Amino acid sequence: MAKTNTVTEVRPRLSFQGDTTNATAGKHRSSSPYTVPSSEAYDAGLARIPVTPNDDLKPTSRSYMGEPLEHLSRALSNSSRVKPAEDTLELRPTASHTAQLSGLPEEAGSPTQPIIQGVPPELDNLTKEIIFVLVCTSGQLLFSFFMGNVTVNQESFKRALGLQTAQTPWLVGSYLIALGLSVIVAGSLTDLVPPKRVVVTAFAWLTLWNIVGAFTLSPSRSVLFFFMRAMQGLAVGVLVSASMSILGRVYKPGHRKTQVFSVMATGAPLGFWIGTLQGGALSHRLPWVFGSTAMLCGLWCIAAWYTIPPLRPAADTAGSEAPGIRQFDFKGAICAVAGCICLLFGLTQGSAAHWSPYTYVLIIVGVLLLALFFWVEQRVARPMIPSKLWRTPGFAPLMLAYFLSFGGYAGAWQWYVVQFFLRIQRKSPLTVALYFIPNLIAGVIATFLVSRLLHKVPGHYIYTASMIAYALGPSLFLPQTRGTTYWALSMPGIAIATFGPDMAFASASIFITSNVARSYQGSAGSLLVTIQNLAAAIFTSLADAIATKVDLQPDGEIGLRGLKAAWWLALAAQLLGAVITAVAVRIPKEEEKEHAT
Repeated sequence: MAKTNTVTEVRPRLSFQGDTTNATAGKHRSSSPYTVPSSEAYDAGLARIPVTPNDDLKPTSRSYMGEPLEHLSRALSNSSRVKPAEDTLELRPTASHTAQLSGLPEEAGSPTQPIIQGVPPELDNLTKEIIFVLVCTSGQLLFSFFMGNVTVNQESFKRALGLQTAQTPWLVGSYLIALGLSVIVAGSLTDLVPPKRVVVTAFAWLTLWNIVGAFTLSPSRSVLFFFMRAMQGLAVGVLVSASMSILGRVYKPGHRKTQVFSVMATGAPLGFWIGTLQGGALSHRLPWVFGSTAMLCGLWCIAAWYTIPPLRPAADTAGSEAPGIRQFDFKGAICAVAGCICLLFGLTQGSAAHWSPYTYVLIIVGVLLLALFFWVEQRVARPMIPSKLWRTPGFAPLMLAYFLSFGGYAGAWQWYVVQFFLRIQRKSPLTVALYFIPNLIAGVIATFLVSRLLHKVPGHYIYTASMIAYALGPSLFLPQTRGTTYWALSMPGIAIATFGPDMAFASASIFITSNVARSYQGSAGSLLVTIQNLAAAIFTSLADAIATKVDLQPDGEIGLRGLKAAWWLALAAQLLGAVITAVAVRIPKEEEKEHAT
């Protein structure tokens, strides 16, 4: 006569019923002894747990499945005796256990742990991910690189090309104009087409035009030189937008994305310093400035081909159709490109043409075209800049503060800091490049801090700190004289000011790309870079107009009082940006989540 064992029912509602005597003897029935009861307590999520048939599960006389579970049940709770209905083994987990087994969300009140992202599925391993991130970082690096190697050599290029002092802003202006118009178009375009070939083509384009640039350094070829600079800006604008689009689509909002975008932000100070170092070292061999750059771009082209995954346009929600090139906003693109060309050309040419009437006309036309662009954006099915972004709380003041602070930094402070070292203190280009070493060190520290803090404190605290860092740069240069030593004011001024653009860019780019859908990552990122270009061009023109009005030397150069007037403009703009940030900008802490829809 078989002995019937009593069953222990555990608080998590795991109950076991069966004939333990038969099981111990190694006997089992032809029908499966493991059955799932059909009851309301059963969770449909368990349907995904495979049930092993009886023929494949052969318990031995030494142990069986129920034995260790019975021991566990006795250790966890008080036992109660019930009479078995039949000779079966039942598994009845509660909703919380079911959720843990099936991957469903836990029940209310249960502790949760953040999901930390690993290597994205589009990339094979960590090594490939590192190279991939470095390739995408090259957009920001080259953006500053092509500024640095020309800025530090502005006097050398002026002599080589036979330029007048009023024409020197075109050394940077021709680059920024083309970069500005390409960023606007490329940002939306790379969201609608596979971006891999776009990036590879941009690197190949850069390689070609840097080779051409090596043969343009003579007064008779100055027009070709400025056209070459425009082609550099065209390619870099594509790279910056495409990189933002690719990284925004590969990485979901969360800690890993924060780290990756912080690395990308490091490219700006690193690129400017490498550019100044390369330009300073080759100041007497200017053709090799472009020849060595062509080699570097060729290597990046190869790395991009092998590491960037073959991404396709992304759908915003599951089951929806991914957007394509037919949804591209051609009307908005025409208005934006034409508006930026007119505005940037009028501002850059203003000082060279002594603000002739046609420069004012170009500026006015540019502003009107940009206003028309925003009007068109409200009436198209898929705008170049997602309409949701404009409704995001704090977005408009964030962009205004970024415009004021970055414009003051790049257009009214940094350009004239280099002039101060070269013309007022009579330093060589290579010495000036070494003076910017703190730019590199502080930039790396700044982006590291952002990657660590953005998940712990609200982003507007970091953004406010960046505005203060911006303002300390010109503050430490205003007391300078011709004989002030580098270590007294210049070194701390350069180091502290670098925290401004790097912390601001990392915070703003993560905030913007985390608040738009996957199919708008490039468009959102390109908006930030467009703000940078407009700010740099506008403030360069304003600073030049103010500086020449205050202190224009007989030889056409700007004196020290004129440089300080430009720095006062930078300080005022950055302090205003700090006030706007403190009052109106609110950036929440970053958290692990899916892309916005």
